[in-house]
Amino acid sequence: MGNETKLKRFSPPGELQELSLDNQIKWSEKYISRWMENEIKGNGVGTTPLHQFFNGTKTAYDRSQQGVAITWTAFPKRVSKTHGHDDQRWLTADSSREVQDEYLEWSVSRDGPDPTTSKVKRVVMTCEGPEYWGFLGDAQSEDLVRLYQDLNPEFRSQITQEDLFTTHAMGAEQKEYRPKNRWNSSTTSGTIAHLIQRNNTLSAEVDIAAQATVLRKDSNNKPVTTPDQLIRCSEYGDPDRNSDPHIGSAINGLARERRVISIADPVGLYIHNFQESIFKLDYNGREGDEQDLRDLPEGTITWLRGDKDKKQGLHLHIEVPRGTVGNSNQELAVGDIWDTERERYIQYGAQFADYIKMGVTGVVTKETVTVEPQPCISASRAPGHASMSLR
Repeated sequence: MGNETKLKRFSPPGELQELSLDNQIKWSEKYISRWMENEIKGNGVGTTPLHQFFNGTKTAYDRSQQGVAITWTAFPKRVSKTHGHDDQRWLTADSSREVQDEYLEWSVSRDGPDPTTSKVKRVVMTCEGPEYWGFLGDAQSEDLVRLYQDLNPEFRSQITQEDLFTTHAMGAEQKEYRPKNRWNSSTTSGTIAHLIQRNNTLSAEVDIAAQATVLRKDSNNKPVTTPDQLIRCSEYGDPDRNSDPHIGSAINGLARERRVISIADPVGLYIHNFQESIFKLDYNGREGDEQDLRDLPEGTITWLRGDKDKKQGLHLHIEVPRGTVGNSNQELAVGDIWDTERERYIQYGAQFADYIKMGVTGVVTKETVTVEPQPCISASRAPGHASMSLR
């Protein structure tokens, strides 16, 4: 076996510490492990048992391995395809959480209602899956309220349990968490907790990674290998996103090497990298005649959850510290930040997404398997079980 061991349990995303021990076990068993087992057993509609995907709590593997980083651009591909001009695509991406579909969502606070003329004060971004927050709401509701307050200190006194939970008619003690509540639904409030776009889920990540391990062949029995072909052939995810084709292609590449694959613990969707050094603060302000560009003041970019040093960032807060004044004694804000790459001031929160890479990490076992490629799902209503040899 060498260095191969099983996980005792899956950790919460980003190794977050708010769950009790009992709830850590429940998160591992009833969510991550159950999702993986359903994929492996072929319990999903149109799926078959998998031979190249494993559950780390059931199968031993080298947990010290580096892992394979799978990354993609956070700015929505679909918006870029339909809006070629920068200002239009940034404005569109800022307009609704529903178009922010690359597993990163954000909200922007401004000093006025018009996004084309007002100045940005704060941008908050998250990539936390809704399932974890739903579980936290069911299991530790008071902690969920506290987290909302901690993430949005400006509104601490206003955030209440009534904002976040729906009370059932059966009784006041029966409450249900509302993911799309007043503090986690808007792109203009400058408040955010977790993902709400319908395709931005943690379970979707597990499904894509699992189904991408299936080798595919076209009608001429030739291997399907390109990202767009694979995602259409296996019918996982959305081909019009940056994320899904990249995840699927990278995983399938490992599968073609006969590897047995899974997602590294802690299973989550993460901000893998943010090119912070591109941004400078203009101490003459955007209204000044000349620029005085300096490094961003300490505390302008704050990582509130996860671990950016492990490339597992979960929550990003961008706001010039209160009391930072310019050369004319004016209060400086995010709208006075200069993008040195595009040579533009920040007018939209979406501008930051251009410089963010999202990521997941794949891990493999030492064993290899040989599995026969399967036809595309659309080519057969009931694909047969893959034949396998193990060595």
